[in-house]
Amino acid sequence: MTRKNMDWEDDLPFENTKANNRDFIQFVDRIISNWYWFALCGLLGIVLAFLYLRYSVPVYNVHAKLLVSDDKKGGGMLSSSALGDLSGLMGAKNSVDNEVEVLLTGDLMREMVLSDSSYISYYEVGQIHNVPVLKTPFRVSILSDPDSILMPYNFKINKSNSSGVELSNSDTTLNTAFGAPFSIPGIGLLRIDAISSVANLKDVKSYGFSILPIDAISSSLMEALSVSVTNKNVSTIDLTLISKLPLRGERQLKMLIEKYVERNLHDKNVIADSTLSFINARLTTITQELSGVEDRISGYKQSTQLSDISEQSRILLENSATYTKSIAEVEVQLSSLDAMSSYLKDVKNPRVVPSSVVTQDVAFNALVGRYNELILEREKLLLANTEGNPLVQNVTGQIASVREDMISNVASTRRSLQLARDKQMQMSNQLTSQIQRVPTIERGYIDLARLQQIKQAQYIFLQEKWEETAISRTANVSNSKVIDSPKAESDPFSPKRKMSYALGLLLGLAIPLGVIYGKDLLNVRVRTIEDVDHHNKLPVLGMIAHSEDTEQVVITNTSRSQIAEQFRAIRTNLEFALNTGNTILFTSSMSGEGKSYVALNLAVSLALLDKKVLIMELDLRKPSITSKLKLKNGVGFSHYIIRKEMQVEDIIINSGVHDQVDLIQAGAIPPNPAELLISERATSLMKDLKERYDYILMDAPPVGMVTDAQLLSRYADLCLYLVRQGYTYKEQLMIPNELVANKKIQPIQLIINDVKARGGYYGGYGYGYGYGNYEEAEKKPWWKFRR
Repeated sequence: MTRKNMDWEDDLPFENTKANNRDFIQFVDRIISNWYWFALCGLLGIVLAFLYLRYSVPVYNVHAKLLVSDDKKGGGMLSSSALGDLSGLMGAKNSVDNEVEVLLTGDLMREMVLSDSSYISYYEVGQIHNVPVLKTPFRVSILSDPDSILMPYNFKINKSNSSGVELSNSDTTLNTAFGAPFSIPGIGLLRIDAISSVANLKDVKSYGFSILPIDAISSSLMEALSVSVTNKNVSTIDLTLISKLPLRGERQLKMLIEKYVERNLHDKNVIADSTLSFINARLTTITQELSGVEDRISGYKQSTQLSDISEQSRILLENSATYTKSIAEVEVQLSSLDAMSSYLKDVKNPRVVPSSVVTQDVAFNALVGRYNELILEREKLLLANTEGNPLVQNVTGQIASVREDMISNVASTRRSLQLARDKQMQMSNQLTSQIQRVPTIERGYIDLARLQQIKQAQYIFLQEKWEETAISRTANVSNSKVIDSPKAESDPFSPKRKMSYALGLLLGLAIPLGVIYGKDLLNVRVRTIEDVDHHNKLPVLGMIAHSEDTEQVVITNTSRSQIAEQFRAIRTNLEFALNTGNTILFTSSMSGEGKSYVALNLAVSLALLDKKVLIMELDLRKPSITSKLKLKNGVGFSHYIIRKEMQVEDIIINSGVHDQVDLIQAGAIPPNPAELLISERATSLMKDLKERYDYILMDAPPVGMVTDAQLLSRYADLCLYLVRQGYTYKEQLMIPNELVANKKIQPIQLIINDVKARGGYYGGYGYGYGYGNYEEAEKKPWWKFRR
């Protein structure tokens, strides 16, 4: 079975198909060819990383953990006190979130800074930079108000004599004695104390100290502090402080926690102090009233000489006492409700309310607890926010709502108590009518005794509540405790040694990679076979390697060089490309791409086959072959066209490069070269020469600049278009394709010239021209990047 029009490209696709891994191979090839740059830059990156680690100040993470009593989880602020259980309040917010906000307030950090004197830091003077230290042979104290520090100050300490030191910076130099106060403008009053004897302060000159404004150091520590709740299932708070001195960081974080606990206890004692103040005021009034009633009873007995009461009076008094006690209890509650109502109506100055001195009603106690918690929550929010903040306004609204509920509850409770009192009074009046039958003296005593019982019941009630409140205040503890003390990590947070070396190595290796990539990115000239494939559809006849030889003709009869073999390969390919023709046109996009060089060496290569070869120097505008062959200018093509009497033999000379290679020089440079190239005499000349020579090589001007090559193409059987690696622009590869597409010059095949050998490819050109170590192997300086 036969196939007509067999498509060999379909059956044998390897000719036009690139290897899938060519890009990767070329990339690896470029890295290997520039290995010394990668090694040098990698070593440089490691050295820079070492210097960075050597002279950078390590930064450590200091961690601590707090356990906070959460209202929603049964750990309310006053759950264990005599003031009531606040854990069951409706709408209570998770106290863990509140405590996180408190820990992040600037006022709390300011208290820590003042307590720890964090605004003063010490350092050891170094050649590259100053290194912060914790221990120095001296200590600096600010005797004036620390808020008087206006701007940062740095001072270097130099030993001046046996009892003093010299402070110096870029602007100021002053001498002072150890332990003697001195003043510096912008700071205030200072004192420097020696920790050890002055005689042992040999290295005091290598130390210094810095003083920063309170607000500046507070802001810096706020940025270094992070407070978070990592697990929502438990009420724990994680604190992390970034510090250059781990021991000082531990001390600062411990001080911050202590200040936080102090504030927490202060908030809890506010309610107890308010309750004690209220009870003390009421006790003073009731004591005075009770003392007055007892004085009246004593005077009444003396004036009436009352010594005994009849049995009837005793029974009446017992019954009356029962009602009197009930009425007294109601009166106490009504009095407390009146005081509480006045307390709540003061809306301009919201304060915590005593929780358990009014009534034992559970609903009312819950409202009191809710009100007090909202007051404290509002004070905490105001630490970090203004009154216009939506969170503060929301809490203020909740306070007003709870206050209204409490006032309404007080009014409702008062009405209930009044009804109970009226009923008791009615029963008491009935007894009174019976008592009226007893003697007037006895009845007067009963009135005074009843009043005494009422005042005494009020006094005992208030005295019991005062004792309970005092005991609960003494037993107050913070609602948080430290479960993980501040501890610095053993390894610094920054810089990380392994990561620094890894980054240094990667950055060092990235430099040559970046240079290689940048050269490729910015390159507009032909460098690889991909550039040719992307911008060209014409076949490539062959390639010529780069040569360091200064001679124009590098082909000899015994030459086995790399370039010689490449020209032999091109010579072989010409037999198929010419298709029985013998005239070849050489052109390119611009000057300098090697047309004359290729034409001369190809001519010699053809002559080695015992063929007669003619080179025609037809670049009439800028001829170069004559000068490259070091020949004298003589008559040439232009003379022959103009002078009708001249014969062909008059312009043909031997080239001097081979006996079988002749040359026709350009001759005098004419003003109209285009017209000479297409004259009838030129046409007849070409016919005559084709009969005389086996091969004719025409060196034409660049086609990208003038039209001479297009005019000469009428005489050529094949046009060889020169492309020089690293010289020809990529966009210029479109020129020969357009010439073929527009049928201005055809056929055209490319010759890639000046290819730099690298590995198994010449600059990325893999057409099978790798020949091992030939005598003209490229020697490129080691310090240059290889393409």
